[in-house]
Amino acid sequence: MSHALSELDRCLIHRAVEALIIRTGKTIDSKQFQALDQCFHAEGRLYRPTTPEPLIGPAAIAASYEQNPAQRLNRHLVSNLSVDIESANDVRAHCYVTLYSSDDGELVDGVFGAPLHRCLVGEFHDRCVNTDAGWRILERRASFTLKMPVGESV
Repeated sequence: MSHALSELDRCLIHRAVEALIIRTGKTIDSKQFQALDQCFHAEGRLYRPTTPEPLIGPAAIAASYEQNPAQRLNRHLVSNLSVDIESANDVRAHCYVTLYSSDDGELVDGVFGAPLHRCLVGEFHDRCVNTDAGWRILERRASFTLKMPVGESV
């Protein structure tokens, strides 16, 4: 961590990166995939657990999410966020992610929502950089560590 950064600078950086990580999940969950350019750097890389090679750039990342079934409903819950500030423009972040998912999103009940099909617990390891347009994810390595498909014995 740079000693040139004040405590206020560190707090502002932490908050901006936290907001970026949360906004990224919300953007994906709301299926606003073209807005991922507001989350990922132009050369951003996403290493998904389901793809062998990284997706490079917001357009490739968006195209990957657009391949999900149209009726899929996802909710990413982010927790245990830690931010390691390496400089005023370079940060490493880690968080846990719980992903709740339904492939029957069109069956959303007005009170109780859609039927749950899976629950996955994983992690994001992010490298974020400060650009002229604000903080962006330069690299995200996503992984799953636990799964609980609905209907499976615990």
